Amino acid sequence: MAIPPPRPNHAALVTGASSGIGAALARNLAARGHDLVLVARRRDRLEDLAAELTQRHRCRVEIVPADLAEPCDRARLLREVSALGLTIDVLVLCAGFGMVAPFTASEPDRLTLMIRTNVEATIALAREFVPTMVEQRSGAVLMVSSMAGNQPMPYFATYAATKAAVTSIAESLHCELKPHGVTVTALCPGSVSTEFAEVANASRIENRQPGHLTATPELCAEVGLKALARGRRTAVPLLSVRVFVWFAAHLPRFIWLPTCRRMFS
Repeated sequence: MAIPPPRPNHAALVTGASSGIGAALARNLAARGHDLVLVARRRDRLEDLAAELTQRHRCRVEIVPADLAEPCDRARLLREVSALGLTIDVLVLCAGFGMVAPFTASEPDRLTLMIRTNVEATIALAREFVPTMVEQRSGAVLMVSSMAGNQPMPYFATYAATKAAVTSIAESLHCELKPHGVTVTALCPGSVSTEFAEVANASRIENRQPGHLTATPELCAEVGLKALARGRRTAVPLLSVRVFVWFAAHLPRFIWLPTCRRMFS
């Protein structure tokens, strides 16, 4: 198994665990018997999820409220995990958000925050936790990216660029770390029925999208963890989304770009 089995004093750390795919991944890992460290900005949601998982699965669940875009919060997270006496051998990097808007209408501070959350925090946390996995020759990293990272997307430009970076680092590390016993998988869903669209100001676009292109958080979690367990490089929930991704990747850019612009305008 590419995912290390549950064992004392080891845990899975899940970022973005307060809702959506992150919460579904935490529930799935708890059901598999893993102790957990849950990380997100919203303490109340983390506390509710921790209580649920502790009662249902009798596992150890620790919470660390943190804004991972902030280096000081990331440093505090590392200190708190160390103080807990836990070794992280399953790392799930799910924290992130998106924005749908013309590039020139996007708030500069919001763009910077998205880049720091989606890319900087993902790479920084992987760099902190992966060396111990390499030393132990055992570990698994699931990076939650998006099908948006497979091609440029007008009106979704910066988000797509951040997810292109996440997919790229995940695929590169999949190859780089495999000889050391560490598996890295990129989970690249399409539309997911979460709070994402509301935060990204994309509810109108989501409502126009065919239902067969939208996955549930639970399905994304199941597909992602199965792919991680099998040592897969990438995972895309739903056959319809995989077909869409293939066509989008193979269409000439002069066709894809204006088509995408019409989709999001």
